[in-house]
Amino acid sequence: MSIRVNYGVGAFGKVISARILMGTDIIEGIEAICQENDIESATIVSCIGSLQNSSFVYLIPDEISKINVRFSEVIKKEGPLEFIQGAGVVCKRDGDYETHLHGSMSDQWGQVAGGHLIKGGNIVITADIVLAEVQDIQHIRKFDDETGHIQFYPLEKGLQSPRKIEK
Repeated sequence: MSIRVNYGVGAFGKVISARILMGTDIIEGIEAICQENDIESATIVSCIGSLQNSSFVYLIPDEISKINVRFSEVIKKEGPLEFIQGAGVVCKRDGDYETHLHGSMSDQWGQVAGGHLIKGGNIVITADIVLAEVQDIQHIRKFDDETGHIQFYPLEKGLQSPRKIEK
């Protein structure tokens, strides 16, 4: 078994606690907070609440893909939905925010679903979030040749490529 990691070393900066208000898309709300506070890279420390609706994808088998998986078609769930937990990273690609947020939610019958949330498709009733700015690392999402998908690429400021572990 091999160990392969790309990483960067930085520090936490500002910590922002916020409540995203009814009618706002959760990802667009997070990105607006970051833009307002001049944050380019962040981690979503905590994210809970309730949703009016949700749109997400999850991985399914695909023998044709380089990594034997692909995303499902977009799943749309109507609420009310209890947003049990969300976690992710705020990134930029080509100068625009591209937040990578995964979440789980339960419907009115307690059935749990979730996956990779789609920007613009997750309108909150309310959401409590805590964001932590990541300093000295640029969070980037870009195409990865090995997987054939857009992937997380943490790059320390001043370096041309991520640090690596390969054993």
